[in-house]
Amino acid sequence: MASTMAVLSTQAFATTTHTTRVIPTAEVSSEVCAYELALEKLQTLKADSAVELNKDLGQIAYESPRSLSLNDGSYVTVAEKMNANGELSYTGLVNISVTFDIAE
Repeated sequence: MASTMAVLSTQAFATTTHTTRVIPTAEVSSEVCAYELALEKLQTLKADSAVELNKDLGQIAYESPRSLSLNDGSYVTVAEKMNANGELSYTGLVNISVTFDIAE
């Protein structure tokens, strides 16, 4: 009696996704301080592992955070605003682009 063994193979396909985010920092009274806070945040994000980066960005890659990476070209800007009393405040903005794979 002969027996036959069937081997089933499943292939997982992945789609690479690119997304951008703007991450605000705390509101401060100095434009220079706002830039410093934003740059510090960008440097922290660059040093993060994929899992830490995913956590910092609010769980954008649910299934495979190990594939999450920060793209080149990220930068910082500052938003200025004035309240009704004429007081200025500044918020650092970290502008980033990330790439991650989504399994299909």
